[in-house]
Amino acid sequence: MDHNNNASNQNISNNKIEYKHNVPSEKGFVFKFVKKDNNFIHTFSEGSFLKKLGLSSSSFVGKPLSDFFSGDQLNAAFYCYETAWNGNIISFEGSTNGFSYLTTLTPITINSQVVEVIGTVFEITEFRKNALKIQELEKLSLIGELAAGVAHEIRNPLTSITGFAQLIEELSNDETINIYLEVMLTELNRINTIVNEFMFISKPKENMDTRDTDIKVLISHVIKFMSPQATLRGVRLSESISSNSTLIAHCDPNQIIQVLMNLVQNAIEATTDPAQEIVISLKNTNKNSLLIEVTDKGSGISKERLKRLFEPFYTTKEKGTGLGLMMCRRIIENHNGTIKINSQLGEGTTVRITLPKSFNHQKQD
Repeated sequence: MDHNNNASNQNISNNKIEYKHNVPSEKGFVFKFVKKDNNFIHTFSEGSFLKKLGLSSSSFVGKPLSDFFSGDQLNAAFYCYETAWNGNIISFEGSTNGFSYLTTLTPITINSQVVEVIGTVFEITEFRKNALKIQELEKLSLIGELAAGVAHEIRNPLTSITGFAQLIEELSNDETINIYLEVMLTELNRINTIVNEFMFISKPKENMDTRDTDIKVLISHVIKFMSPQATLRGVRLSESISSNSTLIAHCDPNQIIQVLMNLVQNAIEATTDPAQEIVISLKNTNKNSLLIEVTDKGSGISKERLKRLFEPFYTTKEKGTGLGLMMCRRIIENHNGTIKINSQLGEGTTVRITLPKSFNHQKQD
């Protein structure tokens, strides 16, 4: 009997060492648990990934499963733990604090009886991000094919209708008809804008014309162009430049202007209180990149909406297409930059864009 117990203890010890060496120290951790009084108690844990999850060995060992999960998550985790305790190997994915992980539970059996379960946890955050990126690219590819077909079919008749409407407007002396024609041309122009958005989605890099560009000049141009529209809403546009030096990025200036105008337009529409201010700021973050921020104190965006803002065709605007922000992100990513949105309901929104500096400018610096 003592011999069996010693063999059992050694077997468990060997398992602990084996799993410890099989889990990368920075990308995972290992733990153990047993079942007591219809609850699962953790008896061991080790690995640097614990810290990323906001845990430590001392806060993990001796604690029941219910200390780490609640609600539906607790039910799902309990099912997996119970399955392992019944002698089955099981794996499941989870996420917390912005990290994704894969957990595998392996029961340790002695004399046909499960005495403990060893869990191995591997971080898969980057894998999940890449998988989502691939799904998004596949979706955009399908949308691009659809966009190209739709835009081609619409553009030719649209050009003819617009041309005839302009011709009638020039020939007509009837004030009432001219009013109707003005409305028609305005709506036709809006349709043409949507068609252009579709064309951009299908071939985002086709018309890129990149060159060294002074971003301060672009911001001043956007403020000058958008100020009349902001004034009509009682909103003031201003700029904040944190550097006296010339801030140069290698980009397509027209596309960056398009992005900034789109963001300012969104900020104007979100700012409902009069005398509010929208600020476009430019910062020299480091020797490799520039930071542009568009900040408003408007109505803000809920967490649920924030997660979906860059999805194609997702919009909360009555006449929106759901393509504006998606186009902005594609433009910035085509420039090897990043775009992120931080927002809180009732407190406003800040859009942060990073753009790589011009290589020639970096060499001069």
